[in-house]
Amino acid sequence: MSKNRLSRRTKARRRAVDTLYEANLKGLDQDPEDLRELVLARQHLTTAQTTLPDYAAEIAEGVAEHLFDIDMTLSQYSRAWALDRMPKPDLAILRCGVWEILYNEDVPWKIAVDEAVGTARAISTPESPDFINGVLDAIGRSTDNNPSEK
Repeated sequence: MSKNRLSRRTKARRRAVDTLYEANLKGLDQDPEDLRELVLARQHLTTAQTTLPDYAAEIAEGVAEHLFDIDMTLSQYSRAWALDRMPKPDLAILRCGVWEILYNEDVPWKIAVDEAVGTARAISTPESPDFINGVLDAIGRSTDNNPSEK
């Protein structure tokens, strides 16, 4: 496999980030039901876009289901940054990463961090990968110390 080819899961993660970013821009990311409706709409084929891959929908639905806990965790670990002041792509990436770390037992937390950092490199500011790595790494390490988290 070529180094420049993205895996199916990486593409799905990026589509989940896109969906969460869209929800944020439309003001739909504060209410889990609004977020679920957007995810459902993105799962159906339109002439304007392709359907949301299953894993992207799983991530976005998982974020919707655990939105308040995910945001509380992010607030705790990103002490200097209020969520409403973060760059919107970073918030979407972080929400996906936290969901994978805390709620998806199939993905080792270090992989979730690496994928989130790669997404940040592709779509966000030059400072974002380091910030996202620091926040998610701290959350991942806390799950290592508390196996019941995962």
